[in-house]
Amino acid sequence: MSKYYDWQKTMSYQTGTNGEHCLVIGGKDIGKTFGLRLKCIDRFIKAKERFCEICRTNIERDEVAPGYFDKIQSEGFYTDYVFDVRKNCGYIAPIPPEGEKPEWELICYFVALTNFQREKKRTFVKPKRFIFDEAVIDTKDRHHRYLPDEFLILANLLDSISRQQPGDDYNYYVYYLANAVDFSCPYLYNLGVRKVPQFGYTWFRDKTVLVHYVEPWDADDRKALTLVGRMLAGHDESKVIFDNEFSDTSGGEIMPKTSNAKYRWGFRWGKMTFAIWVDRKRALWFVTSKLPRGARCVYTLAKRDSNVNMPVLTRTEPLTKLLVEIYKVGGLRYESAHIREAFFEVLSFVGIK
Repeated sequence: MSKYYDWQKTMSYQTGTNGEHCLVIGGKDIGKTFGLRLKCIDRFIKAKERFCEICRTNIERDEVAPGYFDKIQSEGFYTDYVFDVRKNCGYIAPIPPEGEKPEWELICYFVALTNFQREKKRTFVKPKRFIFDEAVIDTKDRHHRYLPDEFLILANLLDSISRQQPGDDYNYYVYYLANAVDFSCPYLYNLGVRKVPQFGYTWFRDKTVLVHYVEPWDADDRKALTLVGRMLAGHDESKVIFDNEFSDTSGGEIMPKTSNAKYRWGFRWGKMTFAIWVDRKRALWFVTSKLPRGARCVYTLAKRDSNVNMPVLTRTEPLTKLLVEIYKVGGLRYESAHIREAFFEVLSFVGIK
């Protein structure tokens, strides 16, 4: 590879609240993850700035943490130091003189979103940078899904760890690292990124959200000179892997509801609301996130401890059966990719696998 990701340039945009959320959407193997780890280690050595690695689940955290620093040293970086990971914390120490023990310093924390309630009991000392690698899940991976209310869970976790107060001189940054595989990601949606940005740096939310959509610099070489490049010749997946283009997973399902569409009923699912509209002329059903004023026939679908809310499903049985049939024949349309992804949970609840 002729070039690695330039973290120095990206961080130069971050001052105060500018870029406190930073999304780097780039191709594979450009050094996003590796380069950010090096940068965080460098900042600890120079300024004692700790960092925090965020994983989605406990299983992911337990897979990531033990070998977190291995590649850094195998590649010849920071050879004057030793690293260790114990009890979901990372440590660093200068290599001690022979016969002496290392003088360990805490450099980072490892946390899991699914463990955010327990993380409230841990003691954290103001991490400067939070890293969430693989923040965007590839829709082809049916074994991993976003957590229900994942964006809100992350917000709670950040608040518990940072303990930031109004007027503090303590600012921190959250880095979301991803490939361009799925635009229905809740982080893109909730941070105000509602359409695919242009390549380069773009600001959102009064410059509090910085997105770097990385233009690939070696796509042609990787297509021609690698086995996978030749393997994927002519496939759309080649554009995702090498050209850093978002995959089109909508299948034409993303569109605004038509003027002829009439409201039929609504669902409340967790903290989300869905309205179902029907356009009889076009034989299409639309799913939106807002109910019309004075809406009736709004059902709350509850699932506690995996117990199905049977009274609700019984009352809505004819409607849900019809909804399932419309879905199977491809008649559902969604106002956004985010709503489509979120509504899949409702569809799963009513029997679609």
